[in-house]
Amino acid sequence: MNQSIPNGNLASLDQAQQLGLRPEEFEKIKDILGRIPTFTEMTIFSVMWSEHCSYKNSIVWLKTLPKEGEKMLAKAGEENAGLIDIGDGLACCFKIESHNHPSAIEPYQGAATGVGGINRDIFSMGARPIAQLNSLRFGNIDNERTKWLVRGIVKGIGNYGNAFGIPTVGGEVYFDDCYQVNPLVNAMSVGIAKVGKTVSAIAEGVGNPVYIFGSATGKDGIHGAAFASKEITKDCLLYTSPSPRDRQKSRMPSSA
Repeated sequence: MNQSIPNGNLASLDQAQQLGLRPEEFEKIKDILGRIPTFTEMTIFSVMWSEHCSYKNSIVWLKTLPKEGEKMLAKAGEENAGLIDIGDGLACCFKIESHNHPSAIEPYQGAATGVGGINRDIFSMGARPIAQLNSLRFGNIDNERTKWLVRGIVKGIGNYGNAFGIPTVGGEVYFDDCYQVNPLVNAMSVGIAKVGKTVSAIAEGVGNPVYIFGSATGKDGIHGAAFASKEITKDCLLYTSPSPRDRQKSRMPSSA
């Protein structure tokens, strides 16, 4: 252990487990660093090793899916979005992403940022988004919280797409009690690019500048990805519940 690091800044196994790391993963971090990680270092590992970022639990199944083909211009996971040659010198660029946990907590912003994220992945490859789709799952249709989620999520998807000027050309919605606590919000964006004119997400070489765009980090720090990898419960919804004033403004029901 590096004695120059104050003990109060060192991470504990309990903190690691709260952020979704298993005991053996905490030991692996110690082996990599050659010492106990600081809380900040451990937090970064928890983000990068989360299911949200690394697919550590589902990767075994994802690897069974086809990822090569005659028309594929980018292998699965190779770039920000999928890319297929559709002929006449054009390529179809597409991305689908779920924003389930954020939408369960704050439906409008959770759904809107999900749409924003997939549009970002499309145009960051040099493609122009032309269409959006969505697939939604909610709990009991007669439940007040479900009605609140539907209003916020549908409005978030629509408003972000309208701001971009991209039409929603298809979607589906189902209601079932199994989605009462955690709705499923899947958004998809489709774009068009010229073959050979796309931009790669891969950067090589030393000394490349890094530019960071976006809002300031929220009060949850960088723990959002770790939270999104956990099973959401009613306790999570109660913990993140807004104040009575905010609840009144958003017409949020008082109980789940």
